[in-house]
Amino acid sequence: MQIFSMFRRSAANLKSVQCLAVTGVLSALYIVLNAYVGLNITSPLGPLRITFGYLALAMIAMLYGPVVAVLAAIPCDLLAATLDPHNAMNPVFTPNRMLEGLIYGIMLYGLLRKDYRGSILNMVGFVLRIAMARLVVMFVCYIVLNNFLIFNFSLPPGRPQEILSNGTFWAWAWARNGWKNLIQFPADLALMYIMLPSAGLAYIKTVGKHRRKEA
Repeated sequence: MQIFSMFRRSAANLKSVQCLAVTGVLSALYIVLNAYVGLNITSPLGPLRITFGYLALAMIAMLYGPVVAVLAAIPCDLLAATLDPHNAMNPVFTPNRMLEGLIYGIMLYGLLRKDYRGSILNMVGFVLRIAMARLVVMFVCYIVLNNFLIFNFSLPPGRPQEILSNGTFWAWAWARNGWKNLIQFPADLALMYIMLPSAGLAYIKTVGKHRRKEA
């Protein structure tokens, strides 16, 4: 099946020194973007922080697929959380970041081989693909799982019962960051539309060109 072929091709990238080097650079970029570059927003439920590390993880997924993205997400999440002065490191959230890498890998791997610049139709297809990837990540990883983990592992004792006594988990999740993700989505899509093609073209002109010379 095509999905298994995708995972095999992605896993084969782990044998490449170039893959490890590029992934290392993008992982460092993820850590910097998540830990030190962000926007702080004050909401009625408390402060919210918008970060941009997802761009680096999406680039890894686009270039090398789901296996590499999942593995890269582990040190990315742990190191970024350790260095982030706004959050305490908690490894219980790491599987959620791995799932984010998996989703990006499945939905974005192979974009590099498609000519999204050739026509309006190709461009629309490219935008729809990155839009779907980002929407799935936002809903599954950010709104559902991240809030589930916070609700069960990070809230003070008694706070979950208080939330449920005044409403539902979904109402709390939406009030906490659901609205933020909805508002943030157009900006995220615009950044991905700019950064992913730029990363792909840079990869083709540097790493891809070097590979052809070796062949």
